[in-house]
Amino acid sequence: MENWKISASSHSTGAGKLLVLLLKFRLGFSFVALVFSIVEIAIPSLYKLVVMLDGLQAMVAFLVILSSSLVFLIWLHRFHADLKDVFPEYPITPWGAIARFIIPIYSLWGIWNTLSTFADRLLPEGGDLRSLSERLRSCIPLFYVFTIASNALARIMLSNPQRPVSPWVSFLSSAVEVGLVITLLQLTKTMQTALTQKTKRALI
Repeated sequence: MENWKISASSHSTGAGKLLVLLLKFRLGFSFVALVFSIVEIAIPSLYKLVVMLDGLQAMVAFLVILSSSLVFLIWLHRFHADLKDVFPEYPITPWGAIARFIIPIYSLWGIWNTLSTFADRLLPEGGDLRSLSERLRSCIPLFYVFTIASNALARIMLSNPQRPVSPWVSFLSSAVEVGLVITLLQLTKTMQTALTQKTKRALI
């Protein structure tokens, strides 16, 4: 009966696949923005000819970022619902995980706690799950660095709307976004793979 519950409880699989797809789209737009920012710095005259294209891709990219952020929260909730089935007495609830990610100040500790708690649960499992735990842990500091840098650059860009944004700030913002999305992709794939492996073990 317990095995049936586990096999029927992969709520996060569909959301995880959609999230990975959206993050890949987001990564593509991030690279495009990075190219535009390089052109703006290196060949300003050429950039003036394509500035409208840059503005258009920025609007579409914003929608993709918004969509991926929303799907990430849905996936995070469902992922932790699944964890409750495969790890007895898992300490973080689905809504608790979301709170740890979105509440200001609290998230500085909460994100680390959420990711490291899952990594800690994988360590005693050994084999592939131990390797996935180590991979997940290596992503956590990078996620913090890119998130903090992204927020800082966004504040700089929005601090004075009447002044044009420096091309170098745009370049740094695009480069940081690329790093952040790559890290998010790695986190999502690693966590979903680890959950799948653990679920298979529980069914044996």
